[in-house]
Amino acid sequence: MTIKSRFTNKANETIQCESFVVSIIRTDRKKTIAFRVSEGNATIVVPKTISHQEVVDLVKNKQRWIKEKLEIQQALPKVKPKKFIAGEFFYFLGNSYQLQIKKGSHPYLLFQKDCFIVYVRNSETDNARVIKPLLKKWYQQQAEEILLAKTAAYAKIIGIKPGKITVKSFKSRWGSCSINGDLQYNWRIVMAPDEIINYLVVHELCHILHHNHSPSYWRTVAQFHPEYKESRAWLKTNGRLLEF
Repeated sequence: MTIKSRFTNKANETIQCESFVVSIIRTDRKKTIAFRVSEGNATIVVPKTISHQEVVDLVKNKQRWIKEKLEIQQALPKVKPKKFIAGEFFYFLGNSYQLQIKKGSHPYLLFQKDCFIVYVRNSETDNARVIKPLLKKWYQQQAEEILLAKTAAYAKIIGIKPGKITVKSFKSRWGSCSINGDLQYNWRIVMAPDEIINYLVVHELCHILHHNHSPSYWRTVAQFHPEYKESRAWLKTNGRLLEF
């Protein structure tokens, strides 16, 4: 495969390959070179000092890898934005639950064994602005309870003491561990099956022992979550479905 052409201007610097375009993002960091393939788009991050021709050469060497990643993403399940209307399904702990909307004196949410029930003042109008924050708040509350409990349990098994634990909203990651052992989780993970949540907790806790993704780190993860490869693959394939 060869690069057929390239296009550059002050506002938008890109490289045209045979079947896709790579956008160039320049940074002040001197040693940063990174390829990103997400949502059907390919990007290369490079220092501002690197010439356009040097970037072309980098992309040329990575062209096959980029194409394979794009093809994999195209084969992933399509994500339809939620409308927060009656009949839609929402995941919790790997199971899907139908949303029901009923009329009530004030907005509130009930979770039953087979469905979400949201009460609104007028069930005949568009209540997305009311329903979405109710669901989000419920998920965040569940996430805090579940993730705090799992973190405490696995920390005891592993024999470590994590720092502060918080549950937040992240766009492109499921969790993080600081150098001090503070853990952050993406609340959306509670939409995933229980074993996937366990994997994330073990993944972040093991970073307290190894602040990298070295072979030693993965051996430690495997010790406490032997199916980590399957869980990791599941999250890469299906994580995009755990969205609103």
